[in-house]
Amino acid sequence: MAARLHTASGEIFVKGLPRSHPQIRAQQWEADLGVKVAPIGPRLLWDVEAGGWSLLGFEYIAGRQASYAPGSPDLLLLAQTLTELGERPLPAVALEPVEWRWAEHVDDPADLERFAGDTLVHTDLNPANVLITKKRSHLVDWAWAGRGAVWLDAALAVIWLLTSELHTPASAEAWAATMPAWHQAPARSLDVFAAANAAKWSEIAEHEEWAQGLCHAARLWAAHRSR
Repeated sequence: MAARLHTASGEIFVKGLPRSHPQIRAQQWEADLGVKVAPIGPRLLWDVEAGGWSLLGFEYIAGRQASYAPGSPDLLLLAQTLTELGERPLPAVALEPVEWRWAEHVDDPADLERFAGDTLVHTDLNPANVLITKKRSHLVDWAWAGRGAVWLDAALAVIWLLTSELHTPASAEAWAATMPAWHQAPARSLDVFAAANAAKWSEIAEHEEWAQGLCHAARLWAAHRSR
């Protein structure tokens, strides 16, 4: 469940899961990260267990969803936020390494090491998870956060930019190149990552209609990298 509470002390955003839910571990990661990611993400205000539920209360960010259209000023704010995230030390939270998520989609298992690292990465840069305020962009929904290579979020954002069908792979990569982290990625690592995402989203799209746009975008980027 998700709710916006209007209280005497202000507005609060609440996320909740039954303790028996299979994603309860991800909810705990969000709780652990909630006091460490502000102001990039919303600050955790409280963590309550009651009636068989886990409930997290976050500060409410009164922002709008980011626009990933070419030329959008939101893209500059997102690049600044991802750079800030990449420069932070890894928080003392039991985060899983993210490279395993592509284990079934690389030809050489050794290539997974290309995606490994000691940077906190968000990994779910759906524009609905990027809120724009007057001063900056904020990343919300940290359920898929983990530990990985510093350039992973920039690379994953490239795929999201391509879902708009207004960017080209070259223009999306040009935006990513405004971030120092992008230049820490060897070209071969980007090639392998693009191919792995194309394979992953193609498999998901066979069963999930909502994944069609990401499938097309990932394939487009992989084709560009293969050239």
